[in-house]
Amino acid sequence: MSVFTAKMLKESRIAADFSQEEVANRLKMSRRRLSSIEANEGQITTDELLEFSKLYKVDIRELLLEEYVETSEEQILCNRYASFLKLFDQLSDRDKEDVIWVIKQRIRGAI
Repeated sequence: MSVFTAKMLKESRIAADFSQEEVANRLKMSRRRLSSIEANEGQITTDELLEFSKLYKVDIRELLLEEYVETSEEQILCNRYASFLKLFDQLSDRDKEDVIWVIKQRIRGAI
């Protein structure tokens, strides 16, 4: 694991407002192990990395790739939703309007 990944795991945990103990309990690992991972003193499996990504609600690339983090926020959003946008582009105009209506309703909390 890289120093960058260890740093991002700690920063992501803090940003998600989790204590080390909360994360350790949720991921079924010892707090000591989590601490060693965040200090870049312990190895991490791919499965664990995926679990961190899900728990912290961050794209796994944000934990692994320094150049990805340096990318603009707009580009990150485009990368994150690229497959959705490709599907959206294939919809008819009427279906696109329906999707937009549903998203607006969801934002308003109506659904």
